[in-house]
Amino acid sequence: MHKPQCVLITGGSRGIGRACCDALAAKGIDVVSLSRLPAPQMPSSETHYSIDLSDIPASVDLLQGIIENHPIDAIVCNAGVGHIGSLENFSATQIQQSLMFNLVSPISLVRACLPTLRSRTRSNVIFIGSSSALQGARYGTLYSAAKFGLRGAAQALSAEVAGANCHVGIINPGSVRTDFFDNLSFEPGPEPSQALLAVDIAEALLHMLFSADRAIVGEINVNPRHHVVRKRSQ
Repeated sequence: MHKPQCVLITGGSRGIGRACCDALAAKGIDVVSLSRLPAPQMPSSETHYSIDLSDIPASVDLLQGIIENHPIDAIVCNAGVGHIGSLENFSATQIQQSLMFNLVSPISLVRACLPTLRSRTRSNVIFIGSSSALQGARYGTLYSAAKFGLRGAAQALSAEVAGANCHVGIINPGSVRTDFFDNLSFEPGPEPSQALLAVDIAEALLHMLFSADRAIVGEINVNPRHHVVRKRSQ
């Protein structure tokens, strides 16, 4: 079984990203996490760098320094924001900002890591996508556009770097009970079967990272047993 040495995770301070960082630490894997603010508690095996990932040039510059100081052999692009609403209510600037953060930023970070990842005996690139990458939904134009884009990028890149034993995949969660919904008008239903937990996605991540060299796990779709969405109470 392959075991990565050091994993870079974006958006590691909370939600899915935090669960992934903790799951890796429990397996004895070093983690480098990127987010605006650090998590309240982090294991000693984790190194955090504060960065606004919407500033792509600054993020790429920081990443170059990280690669020089940490033996990164996997990157997990988790950071994202849910811009949900009628397309006509978003300005051209807001559309650009949304796609830059949810699509251009992760692809740019992966691009910056590729020379290093290609040089490893085994490496991984994993995008955290969404069920919105599989089926567009009402008011999800911007979010689906970005997630569909990440899914296409993962598929194309997988073929590009397979010869270097770089495994590329995407995890597409359905509704996960995190603070993702705090600023939205809807949320998953209250029953346990109506939403995933962040640890469920962390388990899928470990499955991808620990896969045999001969087997690329290109896509994992994880959904609640029952799909229930309700209006958020104010």
